[in-house]
Amino acid sequence: MGPGVLKPLRPLGGRPMVAHVVERLRPQVMDLVVVANDPLPGVRALKVPVIPDPPDIRRAAAREGRRLGPLAGILAGMEWTRKHHPHAGWILTAPTDVPFLPLDLTVRLCGLMHVPEPDVLMVRHGRRRENTLAVWSVKLAEDLRRAILQEGMRRVETFAERHRLAELAWPGGGAPFMNVNTPDELSAATRRLAPARPRSRR
Repeated sequence: MGPGVLKPLRPLGGRPMVAHVVERLRPQVMDLVVVANDPLPGVRALKVPVIPDPPDIRRAAAREGRRLGPLAGILAGMEWTRKHHPHAGWILTAPTDVPFLPLDLTVRLCGLMHVPEPDVLMVRHGRRRENTLAVWSVKLAEDLRRAILQEGMRRVETFAERHRLAELAWPGGGAPFMNVNTPDELSAATRRLAPARPRSRR
């Protein structure tokens, strides 16, 4: 997206992009946090806790001169949940650049949590699997920590495929999962948010 404002804070329809994600997920979950290592005052205004990646994970990555991938954020969410909601068995993760998430996402995901339950449940639309849009068992936290620290693992799908992995095939295509990663995509998302103008009659 270029220099300047961080992607989650890019304006979309007069609000930070992350605000759209928060707005769509808040009614669907018991609690909500944003994982970010940079101060995000635009997120704090939404009255959502902002937590960093686990400090020891950050220190290890700094020593090795490597960047952290989304697995560190998933681990942060798991550990926060175990501390604040010790009876919760699952978390839902979503990236901050998917502003049109379905309002019935968790309902559909929960409909696939059969016995035996998967450890990870990801969304698929067409040929694309959304690896960071998933339900995770918090029981995976220690294994995830070892994978990041001892193996240097960064790929979400590599970790997920070690465990019982299931997929929700989303009906109707991938429009709700539009990723906004470029200025052109941000413009397209802005047009999509714009209310339809009534046609004039002659």
